[in-house]
Amino acid sequence: MIAGLAGKTAIVTGARHGLGAATAIALAEAGVTVAVCGRKAGDCAAVVEAIERAGGRALDAALDVGDLAAVNGRISDIADRLGQLDIVVNNAATIEPMAAIAALDMEKFDMAMRVNVSGVAAVVAAAWPRLAGHGRIVNLLSGAAVRPLHGWAAYCSGKAALLMLTRAIDEEGRGEGIRCFGIAPGLVDTAMQASIRAAGINEVSSIPQENLADPKVAARAIAWLASGAGDGYAGTMADVRDADFMAKVNG
Repeated sequence: MIAGLAGKTAIVTGARHGLGAATAIALAEAGVTVAVCGRKAGDCAAVVEAIERAGGRALDAALDVGDLAAVNGRISDIADRLGQLDIVVNNAATIEPMAAIAALDMEKFDMAMRVNVSGVAAVVAAAWPRLAGHGRIVNLLSGAAVRPLHGWAAYCSGKAALLMLTRAIDEEGRGEGIRCFGIAPGLVDTAMQASIRAAGINEVSSIPQENLADPKVAARAIAWLASGAGDGYAGTMADVRDADFMAKVNG
């Protein structure tokens, strides 16, 4: 069990399945009460049930990060239900649209930027007063933040912007006791990777499912960063494929 998390509370976005669900479970196993967030109420009921069955504490919460006008109220409601707020994990994201630039649907491109960047900013801004003095924020990044890939103009641009947003959040938050981390989880066996394989858009599409990582690996690293043990990584993008980083996580 990761130390330093017992008795804390967390919001995890995009937690209906995949890495978000694995992160919610990892935090709960360490003693965190977790608001498991999907776009609609009931989306994460199965994850909440799994956590409670294992003796943890969780609640199902509706939080559509793409609905910017509603984010502030939803964060306030969720934080009130938790009683306090210590951790925010911004996992919700979209890989769409996957297309060559000349063929991009610009409405879908705009929605991707809203979900992958603006939604994160909205969640953090809404949570800020609750996190002041002690909070930890973990943003899910990707190697795509620093490497362009064919057909992923929207995703790469969004993750690059999120990397800078992560740095900006930590820069502003440091003096208020709020630290922010980015993490690249590697190629994880999730529904997003299934969509990438189906698209056949670039070299990532050809990676066999059996070569993808178990979400539990990145989930543990996220929980470790959220614990405060990894504050030396604040304002940066930690990478699960970095052996030195993972040695600290598992140490």
